[in-house]
Amino acid sequence: MKRVLVISDNPRLAGVLAQLVDEQSLLAIANFEYRYSAANKLPQSMLELGYTPIDLKDADTIECVVKNFDLILSIHCKQIFPLKVVSNICCINVHPGLNPYNRGWYPQVFSIINKMAIGATIHLMNENVDAGPIIAQQQVDINSCDTSLSLYERVQDAEIYLLKQHIRSIVNGDFGYSELPTIGNYNSAADFKRLCHLDLDAVGTLREHIDLLRALSHGDFLNAYFIDECGQKIFVKIQLMLAVSK
Repeated sequence: MKRVLVISDNPRLAGVLAQLVDEQSLLAIANFEYRYSAANKLPQSMLELGYTPIDLKDADTIECVVKNFDLILSIHCKQIFPLKVVSNICCINVHPGLNPYNRGWYPQVFSIINKMAIGATIHLMNENVDAGPIIAQQQVDINSCDTSLSLYERVQDAEIYLLKQHIRSIVNGDFGYSELPTIGNYNSAADFKRLCHLDLDAVGTLREHIDLLRALSHGDFLNAYFIDECGQKIFVKIQLMLAVSK
């Protein structure tokens, strides 16, 4: 029996995976262990799904993982996998971006701003973030009324579709893949933080300003902000609504 480690910090996709393991009778071919990353500061929803924590920065944990698993599925894991893990185990990532465009953090945010393609990718992991060979992809359109949240939800829909189509072949190890045509571009968490600090004197078109605000508007999250003349941090979100025809 193949030994599969699932590491996820996304309760929606983790729940879908549990359903697929049952529906596609994957327990007949593999044993699964479910973990969430130590970087997850709000793990309650993962705990409710039966996940337990794992720290991929801990040397003893890394040794244990390499020794005891044949396959690792990363589904929105908040920790970057160490080289020793990706070099010794087949590691596969379910990523909310269309590699190689806007690899790294929050691809939907940067795609709204820089107009690069967005979508879902399942890929093999290597020493570079989101740069491994592609197993499957699906592009998602960006609408003019999208915020980060609405676009991210549709990207997750695409990830779910790809998981349904490919999870059995991934667990079996009989999937195909293709190399990235180019390394593309990468955005870090620091890049996102810089975006969040709004420059009130920034020069640009109204379209560019609206795109920045909608890219940083994600439900209840407080992302975009400016500092007023009193030194106070003022958060900003935008709401976009499609006109209803009468």
